[in-house]
Amino acid sequence: MKAFRLALVLVASCAAFADSVAQQSTPAAAAPTGSAPPRTFAQVVNQYFSQWDANGDGTLTPDEIGAAVANPQFHDEAAAALAAIHMVVRGGKYTLPSITQSYLVSSPLRETSTSGEQAVLQDDPAKPGKIDHPPAFQSRYRTVLRRLRTASRDLFPQSLPSLGACRQGPLGDCYFVSVVGAMVSRNPAAVKAMFTQNRDGSTTIAIGDGRKVKASPLTEAEIAISSYAGTNGLWLTVLENAYGKIRLEAQGANQQDEPDTDAIAHGGQPRLVINMLDGHQTRTILFVLGGERRGGPQFATTIRQDLIAALREHLLVATGTSTNAQLPPGINPHHAYAILGFNSGTGLVHVWNPHGNNFAPKGPDGLQYGYTTKAGEFDIPLKDWLQVYQYVTFEMQAPYRH
Repeated sequence: MKAFRLALVLVASCAAFADSVAQQSTPAAAAPTGSAPPRTFAQVVNQYFSQWDANGDGTLTPDEIGAAVANPQFHDEAAAALAAIHMVVRGGKYTLPSITQSYLVSSPLRETSTSGEQAVLQDDPAKPGKIDHPPAFQSRYRTVLRRLRTASRDLFPQSLPSLGACRQGPLGDCYFVSVVGAMVSRNPAAVKAMFTQNRDGSTTIAIGDGRKVKASPLTEAEIAISSYAGTNGLWLTVLENAYGKIRLEAQGANQQDEPDTDAIAHGGQPRLVINMLDGHQTRTILFVLGGERRGGPQFATTIRQDLIAALREHLLVATGTSTNAQLPPGINPHHAYAILGFNSGTGLVHVWNPHGNNFAPKGPDGLQYGYTTKAGEFDIPLKDWLQVYQYVTFEMQAPYRH
């Protein structure tokens, strides 16, 4: 029985990727080992608030926050504080008063039962729901500052992109990161070949539909609010920002003072990412029609054959969860995943969560307790997958042209 190892990409209006070069001229580098402990969020706000408040009225508007994020003069702690503010405002989950200096410095240090990493993930604006307590900017600030200081400023410092390093950030672009992760799993060298470093510090990215996108060097705050590949380099963040430029162009928007990633933060469809990045058409099969879940031996057999054929041909596939379904523990609602393989002997589908999370069920793997997950990867039986997920998108051989 032969296991097919390849890339599937889950659909979901969920929520990653980057912009710079192998020795990018980003304004600030990671803090040196042994440097002084970081200042608190409140201390940083007290120093920089007047610089962020462009019109001097004592209140930060979304436009002022976006312009500050896109401003290369803010580095390290100032960039991390800006990122924490931007993520909360962009996420739209909290009922916020006017963003004044006093409001920011008096915010709670932590949220109930929420770590800094969890707070960053819950800022995903593509996820539904509201939060009825005040946001904790300090925990977000510490989390993104740590990421910022450990992120490599090279495009590909480890020669090739790595799936294990990919982490979706606080954007609602799981639909994008999962497709990219699937492409990396399939052929990391082909992903690297998409990038060309320019002498001016920018990066040109050749995408599959025939276009080339030029990504400018990222600001520190833009790195902080994007997806993350850590010491594996800035390639993911650069690609994410390039896709944001594509989305803005498609919308006919002109937001030069806004982060490009804001255009992709509120969800999307993996099929469109496959169209653009891999340059092929797609087809989607719904597991739920008219509120009823499709089933039966024939349907399962058809999907099984489609999986085997797609992975044998090294084509991307995508699948996604819905918002309202009762899901096993560890499976995110309204989220996109990459399927990296299918074992036709055991009937196990190998799935990757772009959050790159670890999960240990409190009982045996299955619908009741969930599935053992390491670095986002887990195996789920085909019958469970058809019961849990909402649909699957298959890449086709036919070319797609913009």
